[in-house]
Amino acid sequence: MRNNEGHEDDEVAELLVRLINISNRLARYAAHATGERTSPATWRALSVLREKGPLRLGVLADHCRVRQPTMTVIVESLLSSGYVERRPDPDDGRANLHELTAEGEAALDDWRSRIGSALTPLFTDLSEHERTLLADSVRLLDGRLRRGEA
Repeated sequence: MRNNEGHEDDEVAELLVRLINISNRLARYAAHATGERTSPATWRALSVLREKGPLRLGVLADHCRVRQPTMTVIVESLLSSGYVERRPDPDDGRANLHELTAEGEAALDDWRSRIGSALTPLFTDLSEHERTLLADSVRLLDGRLRRGEA
């Protein structure tokens, strides 16, 4: 027989799995509503570079959860679009760092604005309590992830 704590852990695990599924559905809905054709991995790479700062290709690939050859293709596209720049790593002359440019920042902001605008109609009728609950949930999840990544 499970103790109450084990049951609560199972419930949290189930809720988190549902949250991931809902998050994926939201992303698909937003991509469809905006007509977005750019790979989610591209936006993830730009987001990681904004959050983490300049990174080596392999580290960026790890953060984006893609293999290094895939990240090479993504970064080459970002370099050609002017969203990322490459410079030598001052700690290792054999390696390069990849850094978000002002154009990349603007593109990321525009993408986030477009997906936010696409999702907003689903939530226009939230009560004040529901808005507070949503804001509190986002803060809770963000804080837990930041603590787990430290």
